[in-house]
Amino acid sequence: MEHVNLGSIIEQAISKFGQNRIGEKPPVFVMISPTLTLVPWRDRSLKEFVRMFLYEVLLTNDPGGIIEIALRRKTELKDLNAFVGVHPSCWVQLRVAGRGLKVMEHLIDELFAEVGYRCEEWVGVQDSQARLGIFGNKNKPDMKMVFCVELSRNILKCDLLLPVSVPLSCLAADESKHAAPRT
Repeated sequence: MEHVNLGSIIEQAISKFGQNRIGEKPPVFVMISPTLTLVPWRDRSLKEFVRMFLYEVLLTNDPGGIIEIALRRKTELKDLNAFVGVHPSCWVQLRVAGRGLKVMEHLIDELFAEVGYRCEEWVGVQDSQARLGIFGNKNKPDMKMVFCVELSRNILKCDLLLPVSVPLSCLAADESKHAAPRT
C-alpha cells in the first residue's frame, strides 16, 4: 500500500504548469484540508492520474478563468457506495472547478487508460448537467475511481472521488513522515 501525498502532487503540478505555460496564466486557488494530504492507494495509478489530470487542466484552461482546486474528505456517500459497489470507510474528493476548464469525457477516458483503468460506464444524472464515470482497474477489479463532471452556471466542476478503506485518522500520525517540504 502506497501513501499518496496529494498535497505535494497538487503543488508540483501547479509549479510545472507555471514553468511550462507560455503567456498569461490563470489564477489558481487551492484549498487542502490540513489533515488530508496522504491517501492510501494500492499502486502508483492515483498519483499518476492526478498529476496528468491537473497538468492538462492547468495547461488548457483559459487564461482569464480562475481555477479552484479543493481536496476534501466525504464521510459517507451511501447512494454512490451502492451504485459503484464499494463500501469504503470514507471518500476523498479532489475538485477542480472553473469557468475556463476544457475537460471532456474522452480526455478523462484517455488519462485513466494511461494508468491502467477502463471506463465501466458513464451515466447522466436526471434533471442535471452532471455525468458520472466509473473507472475500474484492468488487473484489480475491486479498485475503482469515480469521476463526475458537472456544468452549473457556466462553471465546470470536475470531481475525482476515491474510495478509501483505511481510516484516514490512522494516517494523520504518519503524515509528518511522508509530507513534502513546503517552499
